[in-house]
Amino acid sequence: MPRVSIIILCHNDQACLRDCVESITRHTDPRSFELIVVDNGSRKEALPELRALKRKARFPFKLIRNPANRFFGPANNQGLAAAKGRQVLFLNADTIVTPGWLPELTAALDSDPRLGMVGPMTNSAVGLQVVNEACQSLSSLPRWLKGWRQGRAPGVRLVPWIIGFCVLMPRALALRLGGFDELYGPGGFEDYDLCLKTRLAGYEIGIAERVYVHHLGGRGYGGMDYDGLRKSNRELYLGKWSRLLRAKLEGSS
Repeated sequence: MPRVSIIILCHNDQACLRDCVESITRHTDPRSFELIVVDNGSRKEALPELRALKRKARFPFKLIRNPANRFFGPANNQGLAAAKGRQVLFLNADTIVTPGWLPELTAALDSDPRLGMVGPMTNSAVGLQVVNEACQSLSSLPRWLKGWRQGRAPGVRLVPWIIGFCVLMPRALALRLGGFDELYGPGGFEDYDLCLKTRLAGYEIGIAERVYVHHLGGRGYGGMDYDGLRKSNRELYLGKWSRLLRAKLEGSS
């Protein structure tokens, strides 16, 4: 049984996926993980490349294909249902992982039984995970990373939430929480929602401060009104949790 199940979604971004998988192959022990790629209705031209990635993989590789785009939450939940690892890692296709990334993330999660979710530092996100003056060029990433990591001790910083581009959780907990809420369409807030469920279940959320995953960012919203979608999902998020809070308060009165 692999220790970690890495779940990556693809929707016509097979070039990003190829680079992401290459970085995983280069920087990760193939005995430590399985890879689950969920293709969200990509054009038929993407299929040969997806099959080639699976054929060349030196690690367990599952390919799940959807005839249409099921978007972030439902597709990640498909991957979660197929996962066999003790831990599950939700990873965006538009990321590049770096040396030591997975063992340091798993060590961070295992360092404290209170932790239910951890993520890395990055160049492109919002909140406390962003590295000031982070590397912006993949060609200079190895040299920049060496300098950035020098003298940084492994440690976990507890935070209220992390961004869903790279999230590691115990698989049992992710299943118990029901994975991502499928209420949301494209536009985000599924990650905030899962973070809140994790904390309400009594667990903490942390950032592994010595782990860096490069995030190209914004590749999944081509041709979409991102700001409008974001606003709509924010309203869904606030409406859902305000209703649950009101019901809880009324039930305890």
